[in-house]
Amino acid sequence: MISFDNILLVSSASAAGVLNIIGFLLSFSYAKKRKNRLVYLFSANWLLQSFFWALDAASHLYYSPLLMVLAIIPQIIGVPCLFIFIDLIKKERVSSIKITILFLIEITLLYLTFMPGGMQIIPGYGVHIVGTLRTFQIIFLFYYVMTYFSWSYLTWKRAPSELKQLVSFLLFGSILFSFVTATLYFLGTFIKIFNSLGFITHSLGALFTIIVIWKEPKVIYILPFKAYRLLVVETNAGIGLFKHDWAKLRAVDENVFTMVLQAVGSILDELLKKGEIREIKMDRAVLLIQHNKDYPVASVLVTTKSSKSLRYGLKKFNSQFIDEFKSHFGGLYEVSRFKKAKALVEEFFDFVPDYLEKTKQ
Repeated sequence: MISFDNILLVSSASAAGVLNIIGFLLSFSYAKKRKNRLVYLFSANWLLQSFFWALDAASHLYYSPLLMVLAIIPQIIGVPCLFIFIDLIKKERVSSIKITILFLIEITLLYLTFMPGGMQIIPGYGVHIVGTLRTFQIIFLFYYVMTYFSWSYLTWKRAPSELKQLVSFLLFGSILFSFVTATLYFLGTFIKIFNSLGFITHSLGALFTIIVIWKEPKVIYILPFKAYRLLVVETNAGIGLFKHDWAKLRAVDENVFTMVLQAVGSILDELLKKGEIREIKMDRAVLLIQHNKDYPVASVLVTTKSSKSLRYGLKKFNSQFIDEFKSHFGGLYEVSRFKKAKALVEEFFDFVPDYLEKTKQ
């Protein structure tokens, strides 16, 4: 039976599917370009969500509870991908408590989905979820969108001024994705047109956040760490050859950092016999050190926390720095020769947020 309510419901679910496909393509293209496995996981969620919306639209079009039952399967596979992505970019480990709660909700939701009495076929509207199944759908929706909002809010709160405006758009999209959608879906229990509105705000909000990440990948690296300084040191004499700052060190940290670097030359052979990255943990920071035992040069990175991305970037930077400047390692060092290493920073650390205030010309 064709009616305005049914057309609106099918159209809004279809539009949600299209928005999720766009989100998948944007995030997948970035993951492929950067060879970032974590963002592949992020993109997988939006692909699975698009399957959910396609089946959801079809269930309303054909008044088919079976298609609605099938729709829940890609959704409960996709949401854990989103949870894992958020936890890994925040602290490089997945919270066992949060993921366990999610799985318990999903198992209950899946069980109730296959139980009779959870869906109504309403002529002129579509398939309407009711009762306990509806309640658990709202709990499921609220839990995972609030997790997404929490990540967006913390990212916005800690964003450097340079990214604040862009991250505000991320926060706006997250609010649409979370609070607005959850409210509309709850209201849809009583006034069905709110369901259609919720479909659109949910997917539109998600797309907004994906566009921000696609436009400026530094956004997803605001929470894992705050990088302060990269320094290349000549280990025999303890001379600094190159320095790049992303954030200002406080005076006390500057003094401690200087003392540590003075000691690097004397302890380097003992610390770095195999040429691997080593870490020196301080009270408020971590020093990551990359050294090639064949050359008297070490790259040192000061950060609040160690991360795989930083370690990989430091390894690549140090290797390329040696390849490009090894002819200058003998005799007296003219530090000006190494200024071109800034291009290497831009190449291997382009994901690191910059917290330094830009000086006006």
